[in-house]
Amino acid sequence: MNIDETLTLNQQIESARQRLHDLYGQYGFGHACVYEQAMILDELINQYNRMYQTKKLHHNYVQSETSDTTSFVCKDIPPLNPT
Repeated sequence: MNIDETLTLNQQIESARQRLHDLYGQYGFGHACVYEQAMILDELINQYNRMYQTKKLHHNYVQSETSDTTSFVCKDIPPLNPT
């Protein structure tokens, strides 16, 4: 098992971000290894965002049946009170 497999996704993101910073400092913006590391970091961030969006949809929304349609209501936002 390699060390990256034991890290959490947040730790992997932070490690990739630090590596990108170091590579940028050493090679500058236009170097291929900097570009490659930026793509690695982007993919990790995309994984995090997909995970977060799935969790958010699963935990923050409840499905409610209304007459003949289905709608989603956010549990965190109180309903509007018309005045």
